[in-house]
Formats: sequence, C-alpha cells, structure tokens
Amino acid sequence: MLLAYGSAGCTFYTACPAAENNPPAQGGTSGSGGSSSDGGDQGSGGSGGSAVGGDVPTGVFVNVGQTLAAAAADGGDVMLVSAVPNSPRVIAGVAGSGLWATDDGGQVWTALGTGKDSDPIDNGPQAIVYDPENPQTYWEAGIYGGAVFRTDDGGETFRWLGTLGHCDLVSIDFTDPERKTLLAGSHEMTDVVSLSKDGGETWQDIGESLPSGFNFSTLPLILDTQTFLLGSCGYDKGRCGIFRSTDGGDSWTVVSNDGPASVPLRASDDTIYWTLYGGGMVVSEDLGETWSKTSPGPVQSTSAALTELPDGRILALGEDYPLVTSDKGKTWTRVGGKMPYKGANCGVYGMTYSPEQRAIFINHNDCSGQITDDSVWSVPFDYETP
Repeated sequence: MLLAYGSAGCTFYTACPAAENNPPAQGGTSGSGGSSSDGGDQGSGGSGGSAVGGDVPTGVFVNVGQTLAAAAADGGDVMLVSAVPNSPRVIAGVAGSGLWATDDGGQVWTALGTGKDSDPIDNGPQAIVYDPENPQTYWEAGIYGGAVFRTDDGGETFRWLGTLGHCDLVSIDFTDPERKTLLAGSHEMTDVVSLSKDGGETWQDIGESLPSGFNFSTLPLILDTQTFLLGSCGYDKGRCGIFRSTDGGDSWTVVSNDGPASVPLRASDDTIYWTLYGGGMVVSEDLGETWSKTSPGPVQSTSAALTELPDGRILALGEDYPLVTSDKGKTWTRVGGKMPYKGANCGVYGMTYSPEQRAIFINHNDCSGQITDDSVWSVPFDYETP
C-alpha cells in the first residue's frame, strides 16, 4: 500500500523561530538544533561512496510562491508542500496561516479551511497524510498549535482531533475501515508518543512503554492495528533508533540503531524507506523487522518526505538536485534541474511531485518567521520520459 505524505518544512529537530501569530503549543517546548555525529548519540548517515549518475538535467526551477506570499501575507514560514493524489492540486502549509492550495501550478493560491465551523489550523504544518481510498480525506500534523486536524471534504472544513498539541507526524491504521487507530509523534520530546483508538477524539501518552535512553520520539508509522514503527533521533543526548511493536504499543523492540530524520515512506511493494539524521537512508523489505543502510547522501537529512513515483522509483532531495533511485538507494540519478537553494536549515526543506502536472515542487524559507515571496518553486519533470 502506497501512503502519500506531504513534505515538511523545518527539520523535525530544529524548529524555525515562531512568528508572533504562531503561539506555543500545549505541553511542549522547542529547542535549537544540533548536528549529527555517529550512530550512538546522534545517528550517522552510513558509510561508503554514493553513486549519482546520468546526465545533468537542464530543467529550470521557477518561482511560484509570489502569489502565495501575497495571499498569505500575514503568515509565517512556508513549511510544507504536498501534492494531492489523483489531482493537479498542490498544498502549501504556512506557519500560523494554515493550508493553501493551487490547482494551476502556483498562479493562484486559495486558502483552505474556509468552510462553516472549520477549526483554524493554527500550527506550523509538518505533514499531510492522505487516505489511500479517498484523498479528499486527509490528516494534517503540526507544531506550535493544535497537533492533528482532519478533513473529509478536501480541505473545505477541518476538525481538530481532541486537544493534542505540538507533534511532528501522525500515522493512521488504514487496515481499519473506520480509521480508529492513530499514533502521533511528539516534537522535540523524549518518551512521548500519543495513541488514539477512537479516531482522535481522545489520546493516551504511551511513552512509558518506549525503550529508555533514546532521543526524540517523533516519527510513527502504523502498519496495522497491532504493528507500529517509531523513529527516534535528534539533538538530545539520547541514542537514535527505530522501534517496532507487535502489540499495539504495549511493548517495543529496537530494530535499528540508525536515526531517522524524515517521514517514512511505505511504498506500493511494502518496502519501507527512511532518510537518516546526517544523510543517507535505511531500507526494510520485511515490514520493519530488519534494516539495511544505503550510502551516505545524496539524500538531505531534512524532514522532507520521500515520494514514490507512479513507475515505482523513489524521489528524494539531493544537495543540489532532486534525485531518483530505481534500486532502493544503491544508485541515484539527477532529475529536474538545479535547485535555487542548497542545504537544509534555511535552504530547501521539502519536496513533492505532482504526476498530473508533471512537475516537482520544493519549498524553502529563511527562518525569519515571515513568509517570503520565493518560498515555493517548481520544475518540469515527466517521470515517463527517459
């Protein structure tokens, strides 16, 4: 099952400075970021050389964020871009100003959540998770505000789920037709992960069941009602790793000592991909029981989500170009064009691909807490063209 996610803005471990209209969350604090070192305290990106081949692409990234900046002039940093499945729509998440959508490649951006009685998305958007059976239903997760919001009408109205605040990612049990089981990873907090068994109406912190001595418990992935994965890493002093539970979160086993840094991708062939804090990627072909590490880089160690293209290749952020792999990260090929910004913090943060528009979208911000007029860019890329 392919699960589609949006691409988040700041790294999960370094929050951009909050704008004035982006108030602190309930029960959580933000810290400034650190750097990764080895696979003990901070998680490394692997060893060996990384192979990037193919011709250098000549596409040109175009600024499509000017009209967004005008429409969301009171907003903060743009932290998210996300392509809606089976639609030309692309969504941008603006800190403190909610979600904005374009159906024409960025010429016009329209505010979402304007329907009657919609709860305002007051957070810094970190991820969007689409229902694989109906992409008009999706969940948004964010920091410095309400944690998890749900829409069932394509973004016209949103409902804040419970009173949970300040999380990096939410995962949903899509094996359950009623979507009752949700798992939310905390932002820059250790031993805190929130479980809901009633669709988000109520939440229970099950952090006490996590292995001790580890880092921020930020990145959940539900495989089924009983089988959960959780990625832990960050700038704190704890160890990094991936945990696996087969009893609905009552107990966990450490299955990797590498430090995930991004939204995990469960591809259509059930391979699971996770970029690492410090660069590189780990891959599991047995639903998270064991993991193998790819070469360091070229994947940026940001919270940018990996994307599965319609032909099965995996799209990721490189240092200078978007990259694709057809062999689970052993080799990479540049695609699109050279990005206008480089690096993670205050550079390129997130990326998404729209098959309908045949284009890659990236977002960046300057960590000023205010939206800039060059916060979203796009470049043509036809995945079907050799």
